[in-house]
Amino acid sequence: SSIDPRNTIPYGSSFPAFSVQDQVRCQFALLDHLGIERLHASVGSSLGGMQALCAASLFPERIGNVVSISACASTHPGSIAFRQLQRECIMADPNWNNGDYYDGPPPTQGLRLARQAGTITYRSGPEWQTRFGRTRTTDRLLIGENFEIERYIRHQGSKWAAAGVFDPNSVIWISTAMDAFTLEREDDNGELSMQEGIKPIQMPALIIGVQTDVLFPSWQQKQVADLLRAAGNKSVTYYELDSLYGHDTFLLDKVSIGGAVKGHLEQEPNGANHILRDAACGASLMLKTLQSQDFSPDTMDEVFHRLDIDHDGFVEFDEVVALIFLVQQSRGDRQTLKDIRESIAKYAPEGQPICKKDFLCLAFAAQ
Repeated sequence: SSIDPRNTIPYGSSFPAFSVQDQVRCQFALLDHLGIERLHASVGSSLGGMQALCAASLFPERIGNVVSISACASTHPGSIAFRQLQRECIMADPNWNNGDYYDGPPPTQGLRLARQAGTITYRSGPEWQTRFGRTRTTDRLLIGENFEIERYIRHQGSKWAAAGVFDPNSVIWISTAMDAFTLEREDDNGELSMQEGIKPIQMPALIIGVQTDVLFPSWQQKQVADLLRAAGNKSVTYYELDSLYGHDTFLLDKVSIGGAVKGHLEQEPNGANHILRDAACGASLMLKTLQSQDFSPDTMDEVFHRLDIDHDGFVEFDEVVALIFLVQQSRGDRQTLKDIRESIAKYAPEGQPICKKDFLCLAFAAQ
């Protein structure tokens, strides 16, 4: 638990309640501190999917795209029930002490049971059937020790609790914030309205659901997509996966999730075509430089700018090797790539990014 600055002891039960909206406002306060005005995209899954939608609703002028995976516009009672069971497991532990357990043993057994309950909601029946079936661990009939699935669920709980990386209070408070989540806002009449919360989200949106998700059933993601379209968003894509992994699909099915997100972020408007255009302009400049043999400081400065695609003041070692190789080839010099790498290593460590000053020195040395 965080330390309460008022008394220098862990907050425990006195930690202030917070909402998903509060979490998002904290994230944007951090962006302000870092000097980041606008995000290319707000992307998240589960709680992160709630936060992605919330960010697009609260700060639409600062979000270029939104991707929400296995989330919802308003928490459903079924999801609340699952998470309440997890909280009850923790709070029933004798060491719980209403959340003030930092001077003694933590409620590890409660956390273990909460993780077991959570694991059941994170995965799916079809996966259990495919992965475990009715495979037995013993020929005898024992209590809770007959099948591989029982062993797996027990292992997940024990592993998570033993690791000591998750404070039980975090489970309590974060799950409570998820339960209370809704995008609804007050309208002009002071009534809660989903349309009021949804209508600021007019940027391109990708909503992904999973057919086997029991924690956030796919109809909830379809509902989000329908709400966005009803609010006037003309750039909404709904993508539903038939995956075995249930709610954890976003963690495990990297090909399907990654491909969908990549495709969305690269489409126009607000996509990555500008990156491709910049790369094309950079390639064109390289060719012109090689053809004209113009290696003036201004030209090489522009070449560096084109190579520095991350705008962090550095270019990749291998890119400089390739550039100098092309320069040498254009002049009829038959130096090998190995020779060039060894020459560059005199200015910058092998394989390390190269700053602008060293790049210009290398470029001039290559003339």
